Amino acid sequence: MNIGMIGLGQMGWNLAKNLSVAGYSVAGFDPRPDSRQRMAQINVQAADSPASLAAGTDAAVLMVLNSEQAESAVWGENGFAAGAAIDKTLIIMSSLSPVFVRALAARAEGRFRVLDAPVSGGVEGARAATLTIMASGPADLQQAMMPVLRAMGKNVINVGHEAGLGATMKTINQAMLFAALASASEMVVAGVKAGLDPDTIIKVISISSGGSWALEHRVPLAWQTDYVSGATLAIAAKDMRSATELADSLGTSATIAREVRRLVDIGMARHQGEGDDPLMVEIIEQLSDFYIKSRTGAVSL
Repeated sequence: MNIGMIGLGQMGWNLAKNLSVAGYSVAGFDPRPDSRQRMAQINVQAADSPASLAAGTDAAVLMVLNSEQAESAVWGENGFAAGAAIDKTLIIMSSLSPVFVRALAARAEGRFRVLDAPVSGGVEGARAATLTIMASGPADLQQAMMPVLRAMGKNVINVGHEAGLGATMKTINQAMLFAALASASEMVVAGVKAGLDPDTIIKVISISSGGSWALEHRVPLAWQTDYVSGATLAIAAKDMRSATELADSLGTSATIAREVRRLVDIGMARHQGEGDDPLMVEIIEQLSDFYIKSRTGAVSL
């Protein structure tokens, strides 16, 4: 089977590499010249456009930043739709709003098939092929694409047979992630300001009832890697917008999600849309007028 990858940023690059390692013939498209030049390093053939990629592959993975990029990659001039046919499959692994994914699938009806399959696990999971993949779409399509998905992820879970349910699952996951990150950031900053060592806080809480993935894998990067994770704050901003929009469309409460979105927007404004998601810690540090790096020294357990 020939597989395409549309978008070879940090996530797409690792997904394409894993597909190649699994024995698939992989073609890739990315508008950045440096990315196209480096594709040969991972045995990926560079395509001239999403349209030519669609024409030359059986299925293509979409891994772009946001709905605007997805719209261009799929429906723009020389987009995927221009080269696709009814026997082609577009696997949407980008984190996009459920409303957008449902509309894309409806528009694709009779032109090409759509599998909604967003992922969780970050760049680390993409690199190690241990992602959780939340698949939704027709049962026969999920079955046909299962080997492809398993080349990229460890846990492939059927969340429904309607495109948009995968995106919904991913949206609520992201809202919970960033809410946990904001809460953990607040309390770690408070704990260090009170005199605790930050690494000791992580160690104790991670094996206690307050532990979370965000606490273990994001908060410590504030002082360990100077807020660098490889997962951007812009993604957090996009995901929190999707979460509040989903709640609005359903008429459900989103009190905490709105506050987390406000905090992320503060960070986006401060850093002009640049930087990674551990900057959530810095946002709390700034609001608290205290930076973790300024005080350490509690005795480790």
